[in-house]
Amino acid sequence: MSGGMGQRATTADLVAAARARHQRDRIRLLDDPYAFALTSPSLRRVLRFRPAAWFLANWMLRGLKPVVLGLLIRARYAEQAVQAAFRDGIRQYVIVGAGLDAFALRRTDLVPPLEVFEIDRAAMQEVKRRRVRNAGISLPAGLHFVAADLERTSVMDALADSEFDPSSRAIVSFLGVTYYLSPETLAESASSIAAGVAPGSRLVLDYMLDEASAWPEHRKMRAQLEEYVAQRGEPMKSEYSLAAMSDLLADAGFQTFEAVTMMDLAKRYAEELGPLPFETPGLFACGLFGK
Repeated sequence: MSGGMGQRATTADLVAAARARHQRDRIRLLDDPYAFALTSPSLRRVLRFRPAAWFLANWMLRGLKPVVLGLLIRARYAEQAVQAAFRDGIRQYVIVGAGLDAFALRRTDLVPPLEVFEIDRAAMQEVKRRRVRNAGISLPAGLHFVAADLERTSVMDALADSEFDPSSRAIVSFLGVTYYLSPETLAESASSIAAGVAPGSRLVLDYMLDEASAWPEHRKMRAQLEEYVAQRGEPMKSEYSLAAMSDLLADAGFQTFEAVTMMDLAKRYAEELGPLPFETPGLFACGLFGK
């Protein structure tokens, strides 16, 4: 999410805390043994005391609940896309707005030879480095921190100052980002990425479904979510049908490999893993696109 550094760090903490709490569920969409260590000390204390953890999830963060539920599904979707890209020979993974993401720490079976480029603000990255050090966790050789304020610098300009190789294929994840960009800004960002990465590269992202595509029974949840983020200075600026997102990215230079709602992904993962431990809001979608 955009916004000031303190607010951004808080958002990243909530995501890490949600992933940490998810590790208690019998059916897990994502195994993340590092999420707890990456969470802020105050939220770690809450998570240790289960009544407080329940209060956090069901009262303090009730407005964010749709995001908390959806972020686990989108994380699994993106990770499966990265695994498929790796099998196809792609060896660069760019995480836009990485926050406290633990992919490079968890997936030592891939990293290296997979090179992971985490793009985020320098202050956010320092928070992450400090918590990693305090937990005694070693950073893998294939992890690269790319400090950038993406409100002022494009993804490709940020990568130009790193070891990223634009002549080699890459997969770029854009999770939790499109909601806060206007369609025009997203189109500009996608066009820049398409022009800057090698042919055969891929883009994975998530987004808000437009009202006609969303599940009617979840409209109240949608209104609560929009009010919650707007009150915190991060109003949502865009929504799309599956077809509209595919059209936008086609104009930018990407073809659609898959466009799918999170409700359909929940059904897919329930078939793979068993009944999921939560209700999935019919508000979001994910997509995989290729150049």
